Amino acid sequence: MANLDDFAAIKALDQENVLGSIEQVGLQCQQAWEDIARIEFPRSYYKAQNIVFAGMGGSSLGAYVIKSLFFDSLTLPFEIVNGYHLPPYVNENTLVIICSYSGTTEEAICAAREAVTKKSLLTGIAVGKELGSVLLGAKVPCYIFTPTYNPSNQPRLGTGYTAYSQFAILSKLGFISVTNADTKDVVAIAETGIKKYGLVVPIASNPAKQQALAWFEKIPVIVSAEFLAQVGRVIRNQFNECAKSFAAYHDIPELNHHLMEALTYPKSNQDLLTFFMLNSSLYSPSIQKRYAITKEVIQKQGMKVSEFMPQSKTRISQAFECIQFGAYVNYYMSMLYDVNPSKIPWVDYFKEQLAKTS
Repeated sequence: MANLDDFAAIKALDQENVLGSIEQVGLQCQQAWEDIARIEFPRSYYKAQNIVFAGMGGSSLGAYVIKSLFFDSLTLPFEIVNGYHLPPYVNENTLVIICSYSGTTEEAICAAREAVTKKSLLTGIAVGKELGSVLLGAKVPCYIFTPTYNPSNQPRLGTGYTAYSQFAILSKLGFISVTNADTKDVVAIAETGIKKYGLVVPIASNPAKQQALAWFEKIPVIVSAEFLAQVGRVIRNQFNECAKSFAAYHDIPELNHHLMEALTYPKSNQDLLTFFMLNSSLYSPSIQKRYAITKEVIQKQGMKVSEFMPQSKTRISQAFECIQFGAYVNYYMSMLYDVNPSKIPWVDYFKEQLAKTS
């Protein structure tokens, strides 16, 4: 178990500079926002009748966040595909967004080719590679980016590029509302986060390090609601890949209809499970009421609850504030487990074995 204030030991373990990628996520968002502003979309794209997003893993997280963040303002049907094939209803009136940071994700490439065949309103996001070739070959507007601010070069740590470019595309087309001010807020949050959660901030005054210590050898269950519902997914995924550890996430009110009864057994739940609840002053009154009672039920069953309350003022800024805090916690968790946060040996093994059977 590493000492989270031992800077030299942590930097030695973080050989690919994952921390640098976390610190520069705001600049990733800013670059994506500015780059997308220069892309010209045909008028037909502004008249799409439905939206389908296709992507896997970290490349799909932005779409999930969008779906919950704009749950009460996105008026077009919006479906997320985590697989090889697009829904059969996709046609020339469907905006299809394909995202693969690496450009090599086979499911995303297959979906992109189907979108071309279906003559959909296709766009995509990648550093290039095979997906970039499909998009450029189809002569569709797309975002082929240079990951200047992702020194670790890990796709899951380039969420500022993959997620915020999706925000920027849908905002430019008029389907959601994201402003220059929102982008400035996200950049400012990233800068503030370094001062609050950065490596040089000691454990005694660093909430992210304290949260990581509370989660050590535990199974965190992340709870969120409404516009933050899918932020739990982001934190869960990064916990899996960075800390190499199990985590779960659930949302209110859905969990109120089943999960509370599942905490009784096995009895080891009280020792292993620890709940992390994302709170917000922007939740609706009905959710705030449920939130308080949910917390009470969990505690009455003998499990610990910790909370994170974002301090920023808008839904977008609060979402990124939560994501940022989660990224720091997950980074410190990897240090506690003495694992390199950039390595994903079992995912790599799986891909190698899959390639042998192709």
